[in-house]
Amino acid sequence: MREIEYYRSRIRTGRDVRLYNEWKKIDDAYANNREISYIIRKRNPNDLPLAYDIIFNMQTITGVEPPDERGLTRPIFSDRHVLRITLPNNYPSVDGGYPEFKFTTDIWHPNVRYFGDAFIKGQVCLNYKDSGTETSLVDYVERIADYLRYVDYHALNEYPYPEDQNVAQWVLEQAEPQGWLNFYNKEDE
Repeated sequence: MREIEYYRSRIRTGRDVRLYNEWKKIDDAYANNREISYIIRKRNPNDLPLAYDIIFNMQTITGVEPPDERGLTRPIFSDRHVLRITLPNNYPSVDGGYPEFKFTTDIWHPNVRYFGDAFIKGQVCLNYKDSGTETSLVDYVERIADYLRYVDYHALNEYPYPEDQNVAQWVLEQAEPQGWLNFYNKEDE
């Protein structure tokens, strides 16, 4: 692949500037990163990215086992997770749509939709209205990495509300009391 700087010459619009700058930030952050990497899935006519797959190589909860004799549903872990980022046609724009962040692999987290049809399953709640238009894709990816580590989650049924209420209930009633969310060790970074 040609170096990313080549694509700077392909910039034609203000939108292209933002697309290029977002790509540059993603490339700077993840091109040589063992824990998070990326693949470009779709490009615009000027060859700038419109969709990415972000690959997280980190342990997280991807589901739960059937209940045991005490009714506990223990977590199931996995080490590879794929997040698809799709940028809308009018991105970036104050009145435009927000990027879509959706896992193509199962994730068990209150801020990621686990249950539902193919249209909503994997959807990530990022509270865009609280983030502002200057939040970069890398900022969102880092927040999602914290979701996977369970460093950041919201399970209470209050604003900003969990994306998946069933998972949130499991977190509050089983995972927190059992200490199952303390699996991430910062020394492993």
